[in-house]
Amino acid sequence: MKVVIVGAVAGGATFAANLRRLDETCEIVMFEKDRDLSFGNCEIPYYLSYEIKNSSSLINRTPESFLKGYNIKAKRYHEVISINRKEKYVEVLDKENNTIFNETYDYLILAPGSKENRPSSISGYDNPHVFSVKNVVDVEKIRSYIEEEKVKNVFIAGGGFVAIETAESIHKLKNINISMLIRKNTSLLSIIDMDLKGFIKENIKENDVNIIEGKSLVEIDKNFVKFDDGSEENVDLVILALGARPYSDLAKNAGLNLEEDGSISVDDNFRTSDEAIFAIGDVINPINFITKEKTKLNLAWPAHRQAKFLAKYLLDKKANPPEFIGTFALRSFDLNIAMTGLNEKSLEEAGFSYESTLISHRDSVAIMPDSKPIYLKILFDKNDGTIYGAQGLGYGVVDKRIDVIASMIKRKATIYDLYDLELAYQPLYSTVEDATNILANQAINIFEGKLKAIKIKDLIENYKGYEIYDLRDKNSYEKAHIKTAKSLAGINFRDDHSFLPRDKKIVLYDTNGGKSSNTAKLLANYGFDNIYILDGSFVFFEKYDKMAKTNMIDKK
Repeated sequence: MKVVIVGAVAGGATFAANLRRLDETCEIVMFEKDRDLSFGNCEIPYYLSYEIKNSSSLINRTPESFLKGYNIKAKRYHEVISINRKEKYVEVLDKENNTIFNETYDYLILAPGSKENRPSSISGYDNPHVFSVKNVVDVEKIRSYIEEEKVKNVFIAGGGFVAIETAESIHKLKNINISMLIRKNTSLLSIIDMDLKGFIKENIKENDVNIIEGKSLVEIDKNFVKFDDGSEENVDLVILALGARPYSDLAKNAGLNLEEDGSISVDDNFRTSDEAIFAIGDVINPINFITKEKTKLNLAWPAHRQAKFLAKYLLDKKANPPEFIGTFALRSFDLNIAMTGLNEKSLEEAGFSYESTLISHRDSVAIMPDSKPIYLKILFDKNDGTIYGAQGLGYGVVDKRIDVIASMIKRKATIYDLYDLELAYQPLYSTVEDATNILANQAINIFEGKLKAIKIKDLIENYKGYEIYDLRDKNSYEKAHIKTAKSLAGINFRDDHSFLPRDKKIVLYDTNGGKSSNTAKLLANYGFDNIYILDGSFVFFEKYDKMAKTNMIDKK
């Protein structure tokens, strides 16, 4: 059996190595159009900050190591330019020698990844100070350009993973001003729900990054960029991070079926519309574990798992086709961000009936010297409590909590299962009940109707229909409070609650939500059935208000 692979980074290289580990007899040939094979794609931004000093450490394997260690013929600077499906060969351009040859196959694996999005509405891509962050060569060029040209002003077009990681890395260099464009009709880190985005935006701005919003980039010139409103920004270097599209041109030209978004259409076993051709990685949309629908998921772990499954499948070895929930972590300067499963938009598009809640907690016991705040959100089924997703951020340990919830999602667990989960406790590492248990407990209270919660967006839209009470101390209230809110600082509700109206909806909030939750439960024992807590309380509301510019906070 002869297998030809197009693309030699995450998916392609992993598939090749695993196929060889399983079988010594098959012939494996792998083509990569660029210089480097099997490099650390997720690590490349940190070369810009000198956290990774030598670019050679980003490269895991070379053509020589593939041949010596795996008996795999891996060719760099070799671009597959066409597929002859009938005669089962690919046409390959040797870019170093400028020659073209044919390579036959029994099976063809397409793992070309994605290509950067370059909207036609923008001119000036060919300027020498315009770069992408796709591979090792890109970051080598950026770092050299910064050093040689004494760059002072960097402009990053985009607000997703790559943009944030690149901004953080360049920020570590001295005396460089950074601007980041969040294009019109897009949002900062779009996969994260709105009620957490405010923390991220504030963190980026606190690290001296100028965020430009509500504009579209139309022109890149030698010394400036121009926007659709006619305004300009002086720049020395431009980094494009406007998203990615599947690199499916080869498949399209070969007549293979594509999805509406241009990704290659595959079945559960990653077989394309041609029996002898398979596709894995960022060029396809894998099946989501929760919705059972195809979903865009440009992450390293799914690409590796697809590759390992396919190696077994081609050799008729037992394996279950993988499905994915999408779990990731990201660092934005000193803010840790992580997510697993579905967000609100995905749940709504899938037609799921869901509920969610927000909490503020600590990653360890509060009196410990390194204890830091974390902010969590969980999304779960409205009818049976099955967990659909979670998001978290903060200056403490967030990824651990999201990883725990990711494990529960893959077991089809409920919020009750999460609450009962016995996790390691030591004051340096967690609280007695971990933040994940606390999050689950809040979800259970809402699920069972023990707490009524109003979402931040709903309160902003309908605040005039509620009596809003602030339970924080008087100084905090006077500094800033929600519009129309009245201070109830110092009130002992066991002794004094007769002044509260029973014929109007009441919203309670405090700083982090603990006091308002306890007060709502207490008042329920006195017959109040009109009490709502503000989901996330003031700490989330304040960030949301800044992000959405709703002007719902009165300040001193």
